[in-house]
Formats: sequence, C-alpha cells, structure tokens
Amino acid sequence: MKKLGLTLLLFFTSNTYSETINGHTLPPEPNPKINNSTLLGIDSNNNGVRDDVERWIYKTYKHPIEIGIFMQSARAYNMVIVDPSKAKETRNHISNIVGCIGYWKYYSKENNETYILDPFRDTSSEINKIQFNTRKRHMVYERFNRELSGGVYGSSGMAKEKCEFDENGILKPLKDK
Repeated sequence: MKKLGLTLLLFFTSNTYSETINGHTLPPEPNPKINNSTLLGIDSNNNGVRDDVERWIYKTYKHPIEIGIFMQSARAYNMVIVDPSKAKETRNHISNIVGCIGYWKYYSKENNETYILDPFRDTSSEINKIQFNTRKRHMVYERFNRELSGGVYGSSGMAKEKCEFDENGILKPLKDK
C-alpha cells in the first residue's frame, strides 16, 4: 500500500506532458521540491541546462538569439555548479558568453544582423536569478568566484563565433577546449 501511495504522490507532483515552443520540445516541469533538493536539479533531456531553467528561458524569451544566449549562459553556469574548483577551465565558457553577448550588443548592427541586443541590458542578472535560485547554488557560485580571485584574465574577444548555438538558438555540442 505504501508503494502505491508513493507512486500516486510522484504522479500528482510532477508534470509529465511536454510542450513545444518555436519547434523546441521543452522538458516537463520538474517538481520544485525534488529539483531544488540537489545542486544540479533535473536535466531530463541531458543538454546541460536544468529543466526549470530551460523552460523559463523558452517561456521568457521569443527571439532565437536571446534563447541561444540564455541557453549558452545556463549551460556554462551549470558547469560552475558541477565543479566550482574547476573555475579556470569553466571560465573559458563564461568568456565565450561575454564574447557572444558583446557581438550582439556592439557588432551585430554594423554586420547588418536582424537582431541587436540592447547595449545597456544586464543579461547576467537576468539568468542568475533563476540559475542560482537556492542558497546552496548561490554559495557554489560564490565559491567559483573565490577560485578565480586574484587572477588576471583577458577577454577572448567579441565575435559571433563565441556563440555556442545555431541561428535558431539551439545549443551546439560542446567542443573540448
């Protein structure tokens, strides 16, 4: 009887249907209690982005470039959560985000792109509020920053090539760096 009760509890506390937004099938909405009980949460489609974050991105942003920027950011910040002691290696992915965002803020207009990101927009604070949404996740992010403390890091440059997504905002597989 207890097993049946647990099965019913899981059935009523998780969303098992999927939605499609702009041709992208979203993972099901994870149960917040289960999702937030661990640092990594739930990533049912194994794309390196927590399901709650992925759903938030696709429901919040409409343009494929914005979706790509935020999915790339979420994947990189998830690497921070996985192992903050590898901050110097992970920083390369964060640097790519900065270079990608810089391109869409400052160079997309002169390259006649159809999308231009507002140069005064703070994309970091937009993603950080959901990516580091628990005390433990925030503490890991602080540890990541401490690991980088005292270092001097240069920019990898602003370029469209720093974007780790295609023109439809879909993440590309990570390359070994």
